[in-house]
Amino acid sequence: MGYEQYEQELLVLRRSLEAPFAKAQAAGDSAEMQRLEDIAGEIDDLRIDLGLHTLGELAFNLARIREKIDGHKVNLDSLANGPLSAIKKAIEDIFAQTAEESIATPLVADTNVDSSVKAQSPVLEPSGQLVLTEAHLIALWRRSLFPIDVGRITIFGLRGCRPVEFSGTGMGAQHEIVMTPVDYQVMKCCIGHWKPGDGLALFPGSTVPYGPIVMSKISNDGRGVNQIGRGRYSRYTAGWHKRSEGSSGHWALQQACAITIQRTGDDDDYDLTDRWHVGSIAGDNIHCAFHMGVDGNPADAKFSSAGCQVIAGTVKKGKLGSEVGPYKTFITPFADKLGRQKEAQYVLFDAEEAQMMIRTKCVGKTVLLRFGSYGPIVEEFQKALNRKNNAHLKVDGDFGPGTFNAVVDFQTRIFGPEADDGIVGADTAAELGMALPAFDFGNAVSGGSGHSGPSGALTGTGPTPSPIPPAAAAGESLAFGKITRNKHGQAFNDKVIGIASRIKCDPNHLMAVMAFETGESFSPSIENAAGSGAIGLIQFMPATATHLGTTSAKLAAMSAIDQLGIVEAYFKMQVNGRPMPALSDLYMAVLWPAAVGKLDSHVLFAKGTKAYAQNARLDINKNGKITKAEAASKVQDKLVLGMKENRFG
Repeated sequence: MGYEQYEQELLVLRRSLEAPFAKAQAAGDSAEMQRLEDIAGEIDDLRIDLGLHTLGELAFNLARIREKIDGHKVNLDSLANGPLSAIKKAIEDIFAQTAEESIATPLVADTNVDSSVKAQSPVLEPSGQLVLTEAHLIALWRRSLFPIDVGRITIFGLRGCRPVEFSGTGMGAQHEIVMTPVDYQVMKCCIGHWKPGDGLALFPGSTVPYGPIVMSKISNDGRGVNQIGRGRYSRYTAGWHKRSEGSSGHWALQQACAITIQRTGDDDDYDLTDRWHVGSIAGDNIHCAFHMGVDGNPADAKFSSAGCQVIAGTVKKGKLGSEVGPYKTFITPFADKLGRQKEAQYVLFDAEEAQMMIRTKCVGKTVLLRFGSYGPIVEEFQKALNRKNNAHLKVDGDFGPGTFNAVVDFQTRIFGPEADDGIVGADTAAELGMALPAFDFGNAVSGGSGHSGPSGALTGTGPTPSPIPPAAAAGESLAFGKITRNKHGQAFNDKVIGIASRIKCDPNHLMAVMAFETGESFSPSIENAAGSGAIGLIQFMPATATHLGTTSAKLAAMSAIDQLGIVEAYFKMQVNGRPMPALSDLYMAVLWPAAVGKLDSHVLFAKGTKAYAQNARLDINKNGKITKAEAASKVQDKLVLGMKENRFG
């Protein structure tokens, strides 16, 4: 059996799950749906990592998958002369196809780093390339105030560098990149997968349009071709590219959210003299480049893009599973109807940002605000824009199309048309009388917010930047505040604000934790549904109640306001005065205090332990490990819910 036949067998095996999945879905059998999705995930993993397993592992995994599907035992010995021989041939073919020449591309100088910073020792491997790790991705996200999508793959692009591995990589804790000039003729960018806690994978490709297409559209004022701007774009969904081709096209990720783009009507590249457009669905999908390059070297390869983000590889249109090259690995987690993930965020950075983060940890830099940033600092900035520039923005903490347009207009007026990139750094903020917080790499990668305060201080009027959230005033609106005010009165909300100030956390985070623990009931007498004996606002265990000088019965008889005093005593006991600016740390103080201050990728519970069994629902990616980030993601969801208009107040 040849490689293509073996690959087809895996696809048939996976598609055989679709009918029983649809049946389970129609019957509302969520357990069976989950079981089938888990099996589909195992098949995907086998397809992606074919060349990374030993033959024995492949035989065992294939047998186990078949057994799960049909319930019959499989004779492992019978595989030795059947699929195993095909697997061995497939592995040989893969390694033969991915052989590559030595890489000697020089590192591009970072002209944005001053001489004192350049003198520091960069983080380099002996090969002379830069090493990108999960910690650097966390830091890049935190510096731009981007929410991290825990438990799912996020797609990211680095414009101006490429992976050292021409054939792309599997998931790993770190990979090498090399800086390259942006090129509109061949693929010299990097597009990756990041699954927080599980690692990152890199693929060669392009984040800019193909030059000849750009040239052909200049006479039409640039319409029909564009370049996407840097930022976070919230939703790309699995589907056919192009939409107009439907199933006669190829499987890709379709743009399903507003993005920022530039069009050029004067020359064949994009700079800050070119016009910005925002908000429209431009059809800038993430798809196959339809080229692999000479001898599999994408850096020599042309590509098919009028603005889409593309990954090196080829595919036969209209045929699912026909992908070849890096694109095959890239699209597999999204490629089938019974997939584990139907959509993803896309985040695009300039490679120089990554280089600076790797080399200097952005010491001495502030946070940045850009398209997709979110949170209190964005709110403060929106207020400043409204006050100083009469922008009439909705103050919602979401750096979206309206805020982007207002920033570009302001930058054009203050700095000129060649400085309107829509990204807010220290200079733009200063013109609005606002000082952005300093970025803190160590805090970011340790599970914190990554900056010296949750909101920008207005010059001359705000507090000194601090890693502790500023104290909220009595009567201030809170997440779930409308619910608790109706149930327990304003005194409850004011007491939460006071407690948060004393235990050094965000009061909205404290509300989210209590909402999660009580199922949004905020009842002081609610009991744990699983029968653990836990009770109350943060589900005190009986032994914990005793340690705090009370009992479960007494807690249940308390008013919610009185029980808040026990909540405060609990947190003071657990964290001993340590600040908890991050929601994940506040929740860890309740769930697993030993993890306070640990990285979000820290594993709390592993399969086979009692603690894992009790918390298995928190294992979002079903890999047998529950990370701090996975555990806290449910509380983060509550926080988002609590900030909605019908609950926030």
